[in-house]
This record gives sequence, structure tokens and C-alpha cells, in this order.
Amino acid sequence: MIPIHTFLDLARTRRSIRRYKPDHVPEELLREVVEAARWAPSAVNLQPWEFIIVTDPEVKAQVGRNARYFGLRWPHIHEAPALIVVCARKVSKFSRDDCIFAGANIMLAATDRGLGTCWIGGFDERVIRGILAVPEDYILPGFCTIGYPEGETEAPPKRPLDEMLHRNTFQGRRGGLRKLRGPLEVLGRILRLQGRRGQMTEDRWQSHDISE
Repeated sequence: MIPIHTFLDLARTRRSIRRYKPDHVPEELLREVVEAARWAPSAVNLQPWEFIIVTDPEVKAQVGRNARYFGLRWPHIHEAPALIVVCARKVSKFSRDDCIFAGANIMLAATDRGLGTCWIGGFDERVIRGILAVPEDYILPGFCTIGYPEGETEAPPKRPLDEMLHRNTFQGRRGGLRKLRGPLEVLGRILRLQGRRGQMTEDRWQSHDISE
């Protein structure tokens, strides 16, 4: 793991963690991570978000049974000691973006404290809202699993900076990603990438999320 000395080190160290130790995460650490989310930017400083810390095994199990994306479930929801759910009042068209900013702060703050996270965005929002008793006029963009990582997670391959960096206009773009034709093609790309890396067995695929 990269030693953390600067913010760039922190950003490079963060991983999507799908294997967790059973160790309990202290309440003060969970609160500290949410405190970082509270300071995320929001449109017109509306701060529309609310945060739900889920540690009850039965509630967590219900979320795990009902969170899926195109038939894929996320077993690490059951394994993680806690979840941090981000929801928001529909006060502006930017409320969902605001939640994503808060989620990024959660993941970085957790990494800074030796915790691992994985952002979960693939689920039926209506079903999960019902399990967590979130009011109907709130959106629920996603949530993080959080806990102490079990073992090391290799850094995923990242596109070179020069391949994605433009100056002044988009003209002169080199390489990059072509437009993907929907979720199934995205899923196919994930499978091909993982196959080339040779780091995934059939049972580990079942715990693989689309975020890195």
C-alpha cells in the first residue's frame, strides 16, 4: 500500500474493498467519516443529504438480499460490519450530484483512517428506500460498505493522464473510451478486463462490483 503523506497519495491508495474483517468499527470512527461527508460541496450550499449508519445485522441482511444490478448481488454487503447510506431531499436538480460528492468524502476519509469502502449504486431504489424507511420525497443515490479490509487489494489499471487530458477544447483527443452501448456492454468490458488480469475466480466474480 502507498504510504499516505499527501492528498494525492490518499486518492491513489483508495480501493473498492469487497473483503472485510469481522472486526467492529468503532462508532466514533463512523461518525468521523460522516463528518467528512458533511463538509462536501453542495449546490447553493443546500446540504440536502441525510446519512444512515446501518450496523443492525438484520437490516443489513435485508439490504444485501435486495441490492442487485442486472441480477448480480453484492455479497460484501453482508460481510462488511457497517453501511453508510446517503440520501437527500429533492431540493434541486443537483441533489443527486451532491450525494455523490458526499460519498467521495466518505470513501477518502475512511481510507485515511485505515478503513475500506465500496460504493454500491446498483439496486432498486424503491425497494431499498422501503427497507430503510426513507421518505418517498427523498432520493437514494447509493451507499458504502465500510470496514477493515481483509488482505491487500491491488490497484486497478488506470488510463494514463495524457490519454484523458485536453487543453482549452476537446480537439486533438487521443485514444480514450468509445461510447458504450448500455449496461450489458459495460458489464462485458468489466469481465474482459478482469479475465486479462487473471485475478478473479468464478466465486470471486460474485462479489465483484462495477466500481474501482
